[in-house]
Amino acid sequence: MRCHPGGYWLAQAGASKGATASFLVSVPETGVDSVAITWALLDPIMTAIRPVSAFLTAVISGIFINLLPEKETVPVEDTDISDYPDACVNTPESKARPRSSYD
Repeated sequence: MRCHPGGYWLAQAGASKGATASFLVSVPETGVDSVAITWALLDPIMTAIRPVSAFLTAVISGIFINLLPEKETVPVEDTDISDYPDACVNTPESKARPRSSYD
């Protein structure tokens, strides 16, 4: 089972790139542990300012991400994977071959 970050699931659910970026910017700054450490190391005034600044930086970064132009994607032609023997590392043939530290 793979573990994907929350931003991945937001994007898969249809959130815009700006909304995903805003989420990824604001979450580490507004966590309970982050606020508690800010309270312990700084003072209550900075503890109140930190979530507000996290909200502002998240909104600004989301707006800027949404303003960026979209990249054009070029469709990739179907390629026969047998042309590239080392392309898939999870094939039985690749597991049977001894690997060096340089692979």
